Amino acid sequence: MAGFLGFCAQSTPLVAGEHSLPFRLRGENSVFPTPPYRGFVADVSPQEQWDNIPTIGKFQILVFVGMLESYGEGAGDESYVHYTKGGMPGYYPPIVGKGGGQIGLNLYKPFDIFPEQDEAQKTRGRQVEINNGRLAMLGLMSLLTESNGLIVPPLDGIESFPKYAGNVMIPFSGDFSIFS
Repeated sequence: MAGFLGFCAQSTPLVAGEHSLPFRLRGENSVFPTPPYRGFVADVSPQEQWDNIPTIGKFQILVFVGMLESYGEGAGDESYVHYTKGGMPGYYPPIVGKGGGQIGLNLYKPFDIFPEQDEAQKTRGRQVEINNGRLAMLGLMSLLTESNGLIVPPLDGIESFPKYAGNVMIPFSGDFSIFS
């Protein structure tokens, strides 16, 4: 779901457009607007935004997501049983207190403000989450397909839909190829 919502958010002028910050976070000689990262180019598609991020920034993002995935797949909890081996689908082990005590919030329910649910509600919620994830994957693939110039009927009517000339399956560079 993060990929689908991220694509939608990155297509908006708020994210893809010019950035002018009221204070200097990072910039040379207090020149405004201060870009969010070195190499930022305004008014480009989400895939071009990814292409413009420095390689070390891409690695940081991928390593962070990989760490969360690895922990969620049972690397941080010995009692965890993977859902393909009879465990609970949609379960993410608590992360509070891990990392040498530096992590103070759980990934799921970080503030614990929602009321407790019985098992039937939890089971239904997990199934809804799995179905939402499947729908988000279909949605992201349709957005990537349309931006690559192929036909996706509901999206063809949007005139300002962001187009991308690169290869979306090779994320590190617009001209990188495995076979070159």
